[in-house]
Amino acid sequence: MKKKLALICITGVMIAGVSACGGKKSGDGAQETMQTSETEGITTADEGTDSDNATEVEKVSDREDYVGIQDLDIDEYITLADYRNMQVSVSRPAVDDETITKYIDSELLTGMITDRAVVEGDVTDIDFVGKKDGVAFEGGSASGSKLVIGSGSFIPGFEDGLVGVMPGETVDLNLTFPEPYRPNPDLAGQEVVFTVTVNGIEGSAEYDTVTPEDLKRLGLPYKTKEEVWEAGKKDVEENAEETFVANAKSAVVQKLVAESTAQSIPEYLVEEEVQEYNLYMESVAAMYGMDLKTFVSAVAGLTQEEYDSQTKEMCTAIVKQYLVMEAVARAEEIEVTDEMIHKKADAEAGGYGYASGDELIKEVGFATYRMALVQDKVIERLMEIVSVEEEGMQEASES
Repeated sequence: MKKKLALICITGVMIAGVSACGGKKSGDGAQETMQTSETEGITTADEGTDSDNATEVEKVSDREDYVGIQDLDIDEYITLADYRNMQVSVSRPAVDDETITKYIDSELLTGMITDRAVVEGDVTDIDFVGKKDGVAFEGGSASGSKLVIGSGSFIPGFEDGLVGVMPGETVDLNLTFPEPYRPNPDLAGQEVVFTVTVNGIEGSAEYDTVTPEDLKRLGLPYKTKEEVWEAGKKDVEENAEETFVANAKSAVVQKLVAESTAQSIPEYLVEEEVQEYNLYMESVAAMYGMDLKTFVSAVAGLTQEEYDSQTKEMCTAIVKQYLVMEAVARAEEIEVTDEMIHKKADAEAGGYGYASGDELIKEVGFATYRMALVQDKVIERLMEIVSVEEEGMQEASES
């Protein structure tokens, strides 16, 4: 699964906006195994979700007549907009007392209570190991798992067994899996022992009423309300600046692509993007025990024809953006060498679940991976060239 997530991240900056592709951990398999409720009859499983198990198809990029974007005569396909005289206007997120207070309440004043026992309704942080006949079973262990006591998320008796337990304590819960048990039929009706450690109880406070005693009780690093405010204000200001920059990049790319003209878009490049996206979606569908057609119908409410049409439209837009980025790179004489590409791949491979940069490039495709680097460098250059105005500033200066 990591490979497909990496592939889609690298596929490129979408027309809808510039976004950083962060790593996303897979779901907590242990909790999924233990849950008694299922989402509309769909259960998840880790087995068979890796791209290695995806349908084997010939990659478009492996065809003998394939020509990567880097080898195209780009002037035959794209006429660039006058980006050197381009202007965009971007809004900046608010940094006011109300915004800071909301941020503090949601992000900074949540801690871990350790001085009382667990009661119903608590959100607990737990580690647990499930064993059958003294042997740990698959999907029955987790660390740092969040569990709302009384939610019915885990099998009967698990949550009740934690009521009255103090943070730091470890208990053994002798339980029996219900019958039937669809998430794992092999465990249905089986007696097991869960060894559970309660790490703490999530607690929170509100800035308006928080006291130094509350801060200490929650194990937070602040001693006074003033310290909390300064920390929150700093975070909100930094987040606002990051969001402004990201929105500015997105606005520049969108305007450049929209105002540039595509004489034609190579169909095989669109087919390549469609192929990679479908492989990813097939791996997602497989996580829920479905084929792609069933998945898009159940989740998105689309027919296969509607899905195919929307996917092709999206991928055509992506390829146009690639061509525009390539055209700017050549106009600005931005160099992207093989050495730079492999250096980037070596640095990123581990984070995407690959053993080496070469393995990453092989899976994704050299041309596609190269384009990720091209886009990074082109956007960096565009931010030096294009005039970015903060919305509201021009009106203020004129008034």
